[in-house]
Amino acid sequence: MEQEKSTAPYIANAGQTYLPFKDNIGIGFLPYEKPKKPKPPLPQLTLSQRFLEMGFELPSQKQHFLPGVTAEMMDWFWANMEKCYYLWAPGSHKRFSWVREPWKYGMMNSAHIISEVVEPGLPVFGGNGVQINRLSLEDHYPFTTCLEHVIVEGVFNGKGEWIDATVHMWEDTEGGLYHITATVQNTRATAPPDFILEMLAQDPEVKIVPNFATEHEDYEASQWPIFLPRLYELWKDHPDPTQNVRCNLKVEQNEAGEFRYVEPHQPITY
Repeated sequence: MEQEKSTAPYIANAGQTYLPFKDNIGIGFLPYEKPKKPKPPLPQLTLSQRFLEMGFELPSQKQHFLPGVTAEMMDWFWANMEKCYYLWAPGSHKRFSWVREPWKYGMMNSAHIISEVVEPGLPVFGGNGVQINRLSLEDHYPFTTCLEHVIVEGVFNGKGEWIDATVHMWEDTEGGLYHITATVQNTRATAPPDFILEMLAQDPEVKIVPNFATEHEDYEASQWPIFLPRLYELWKDHPDPTQNVRCNLKVEQNEAGEFRYVEPHQPITY
C-alpha cells in the first residue's frame, strides 16, 4: 500500500500537550532546591546610559551556580529547546513551538512561542502563546558588562514597540557554570503585548504575575543540572546539523564598548 503523503506544514515543537494551552492548569510542579549562588557574588548588572535614556528599567536580576553544566551545553540548549522545554520546568511549561527555527534562520533571527504557569494555581502566563524573539546584541544588549556567553530574548506589542527582554548570560567556572538571568522593561511602551490584552479580554480581573516576581526562574535554573548534561551527551555526536543545531554564543566587546558575538550563528544551507 502506497504511503499517504502529508501536505500539512511541519511545525518544530516540543511534542504533545494538552489543548487549549491556557486551560492546562491542573498539574503540580516537582519538588526542587533553589540553585546555589556564585561565591563570591558576581557584580550586579547596570543598564547602559543609552537604555536609561530610552526609558528602560531593570526590575530583576538573579544569579545561579549550575553544577555539572558547561557553557557549550548551554549554547546548545538555546538552539535546541524543542528537545527539552518541558524538562526545563516540569509541570510549569505548557507549550513550545518554533516560529523561526535557528537552523533555518540563524539564532539571532529565530523566534518561538511559549505558554507557562509561573506559579501553581495562577493562570497560564502567555495564554495560548507569547512570541519570544531572539535579538541582536548591537541593538538590544542593555548592560555595561557581560559574562562570556549571552542571549537576549524580547517581546513586542501589536504596535511593534519593544516591551521587555529577558537576558541570560553564563560562563564556565570550576565545577560548573555561573548564570545570570535579568529582566529589562520599557517604561515608555504605549500598550501591553497582545497576549496580555487577550488575557484581560477573557477576564478583566485576571491576576497577571511576571515570572521574575515568582520563583519560576529559580525553578528553571534548578532543572538544568538535572537534564542538560545527560541530554547533551545523547545528542553531541548526532550528525544532522538541522536536527542537532550547533552555535557559539560567546561574545566580545569592541573598542566602543559594544558587545557582539564572536561567531554569529548563520542558517544552515546545503
